[in-house]
Formats: sequence, structure tokens, C-alpha cells
Amino acid sequence: MKNLIARSALLASAIALSACQNMPSNQLVNGVAAQPVLKSKINSVGDKPMPMGQMYLRPVEGGMQVFGKLMGLPPGKTVAVHIHETGSCSNMGKAAGGHFNPANKPHGHPNSQDSHAGDMPNVTADANGVAMLNFVNTDITADMSGANSVYRRAIIVHNGVDDYVSQPSGNAGDRIACGVIEKM
Repeated sequence: MKNLIARSALLASAIALSACQNMPSNQLVNGVAAQPVLKSKINSVGDKPMPMGQMYLRPVEGGMQVFGKLMGLPPGKTVAVHIHETGSCSNMGKAAGGHFNPANKPHGHPNSQDSHAGDMPNVTADANGVAMLNFVNTDITADMSGANSVYRRAIIVHNGVDDYVSQPSGNAGDRIACGVIEKM
């Protein structure tokens, strides 16, 4: 019985620690931890949409942190994730339009000042098909309106890797999942 209790405590500790690894760092705004203000429930596109994860957005020093996880990807698969201009996931995600690009810049690496506001890093699924995103985007806001607001826009997951060079969208492939960005 003692052995069972010890193993249960060890398992509970391991689960708790692994959950901590999936949480983004606690970034501060004016010395206070910022809470997410926007979220996007990501679903596969097609006739029978299935939940694939969630993304959250919160203001942090230097921009907006976009963080969350995608599930149900093939293990080891790298996919592109972008913010698109229209908050609609109909027509296999095509209704979301092109990349969010209020400054009319070329497509590029998300860390470049000369890229779309909706450009984000590729993510790679682990052995369980889970991919994590944690990125601070300096070109977007969570305002309910305005040129750089991402409220009521869409997060799109593509089937391929963004090469960060090809115009206008990095040759990232078909849209496999989509979620409209809403208030929390």
C-alpha cells in the first residue's frame, strides 16, 4: 500500500511538472501578469470539423503574445500558422482571405520588421502530435477596432512549412485548421 501511495504521488508530481512546461512564461505589463484578452478555438476544416486546439492572445511588453497548442497533427510534422485578414472559417478556411497585412508589407520571417503582421513561426508536433506556439508579435493589437487589431480575424494552420520567402504566403500549403479570434 505504501508503495502504491508513493508511486501515485510521483505520478501526480510528474503530471504537474509537465503541465508547467506547456505554459508560456509569465510576462508582465507594468509589473502585473497580463491575462489573455482574445482566444481562438482551432478546428479542422472540412465537412466534419474536429477540435485541434486553442490559441490565446495577451498584451505584453513589446507587443501581443500569441500562445497555445495544436493537437492531432502527425508526429514530427512541421506546419505554418498565420493570422488571416477575415474572421471566417467557411469554404475550407479560404473565406479567411490572405495573411493579415495592414501595412502592405511583403511576406517574410515573423521576426523581421519587413513582414506581414500575420506572419508567425512554424510549429512542429511532438511524438504525441502536439505543437506549441509562444510568440510575441509586435505588429498586432487586441483592440476591438483599428488597423492592427486582430479581433474577429482568423488563425489558420497550413498543411506545410512556411519558407518565409515565397510571395505572397510562404508556399505553406492547404489550410487544414481555422479559428476565429474572439474576446475571452
